[in-house]
Amino acid sequence: MPTFNRARGLLGVALLACVALAGCVSQSAWRNSAGSPAFQPANANDFLAQTSWTLVRWTRPGGALRSVPTNDPRNRPITITFTREGAEPRVTGYAGCNTFTSSYTVGGGQNLILTSDPVSTRMACAPADRSQVERDFLAGLTRITATSADNYGDPRHLTLSLANGDILDFSRRIDPVMGGATGATKLVYVNSQRVPCDAGVRRTTCYQVRDSDNQPWQFWYGDIAGFQYHPGIIYRLRVVETPVLNPPPDMPAVQWTLDSVVEQRVVGH
Repeated sequence: MPTFNRARGLLGVALLACVALAGCVSQSAWRNSAGSPAFQPANANDFLAQTSWTLVRWTRPGGALRSVPTNDPRNRPITITFTREGAEPRVTGYAGCNTFTSSYTVGGGQNLILTSDPVSTRMACAPADRSQVERDFLAGLTRITATSADNYGDPRHLTLSLANGDILDFSRRIDPVMGGATGATKLVYVNSQRVPCDAGVRRTTCYQVRDSDNQPWQFWYGDIAGFQYHPGIIYRLRVVETPVLNPPPDMPAVQWTLDSVVEQRVVGH
């Protein structure tokens, strides 16, 4: 009996240590998930995490409206999306002619701050006057003076005030991860380690992925939106695959968004 109590006590200590570290992962061979991992924003102020927006109104100082692209097949709207790539919050979107990407944070007063200059593709604009709209939009994102929303718990309207007095109003789109994504779904395996790779002109690390167990691992140069990756675990994911318009050189022509974690296995177990 003393031996049993001592063993039970040691088990209790181990469980408490696991909770305290918040890093223990199931050691079973495969564990089914009840759904997608819960998204944890980078900080408590980040009400924009996992949201996507369309620019619906651009107001000049004095109240004049600037023409913005509308949502029809010949006039793709300007969009902005907030996700997380690993531990880093990412902002991506379409600026009128090209796609762009940057990093961001939500600072004091819940103000959106881009922490790096937007990097965009270099497609020519048609019509030509769209080029100026795109340049002004990307420049404005680096000079946001105030950010407001109708409801910080579940915002549907977003307003960005710029240093030059312009005001950008956005309407909420379908969220990138939390349901409603459109596109084909597929099952993929993700290996337990990311490996060095060349994505265009920059050196980075890539996922290793494959469709089935009997295939060799291949580099995946893109992100998997909404996926919280932990080294040492082989995952089987269900992802939504959507096309990317004008992808950067050497990057995939499709975007993967996590639908659910189907299985996961700790390497060596």
